[in-house]
Parts: sequence; C-alpha cells; structure tokens
Amino acid sequence: MKTDDMLYSGGNGTGLSFYIKYAEGSTEDDPTVIAKGVDENGNEFEQTIHINKINPQNASLVEMTALESYMGVDKNGGLTSLPPETGMMGLSDRTDFMDMFQKQISDMILLSQKRAAAYYQYSMQAYWDFMNKK
Repeated sequence: MKTDDMLYSGGNGTGLSFYIKYAEGSTEDDPTVIAKGVDENGNEFEQTIHINKINPQNASLVEMTALESYMGVDKNGGLTSLPPETGMMGLSDRTDFMDMFQKQISDMILLSQKRAAAYYQYSMQAYWDFMNKK
C-alpha cells in the first residue's frame, strides 16, 4: 500500500514486490532513494539507489522504476512507462532498457498501433534526455 512519502509501491508478474522512498540525506545534487521489498523468491531486500548513477542501458527493474518515479514520467494511465517485458524481470536481472524500448516501438509500428508506438517513443526520449544531462 502506497503512503504519502513513497515514490512508488508495486511489483511485477514474477512476484517481485517493492516500494521506493527518498533516503535520509537525499539532496537535489544527489537524489537518493531506498527500495525495499521482496524478490521473486520471497527473500526480503533493501537497496540504496543514487538516481544520477542509473544507466538505462544497463539497469535493473528496481533502478528504472526509481528513475521513472523520480522523473515523474507519464504512465499514460497505466502502471508504468516501461515496456511490458519488464513484467518478467527478477530483482537481479539487468538489461538495456533503451533496446527494449526500440523493440517495443518496432512491434507497435508493425501492429499498426501508432498511439502505443508514440507513447513508447515519448517514454524512451525521457530516458535519453536523462542520460544526455549526465
């Protein structure tokens, strides 16, 4: 259940479930969050994530969810701005989310889903902009 001080509370289809809050000592120059929850095997975990150190080309689902929440990326009325394949990622899985976005956009174009393709293009651009500011 999400409380007022949480940036995110949720999970995915693997059983991974977590929440994200700002860490004590988080600053504007070094935004830092704590992710706490249960992994896909039922084991509790806690991670400290420095937002500015996240690399969307090699990130975990928890890191990208922290970045998405911090940036306030539009979720288009859904649960996430991230591609559907993230629903099968475990806690330790890492991937190139930018490649994942490209594949999702290509699939949506192939299926003549122009609105969905445009939405994923928008989402991907938000993460490119983040990387380019570093």
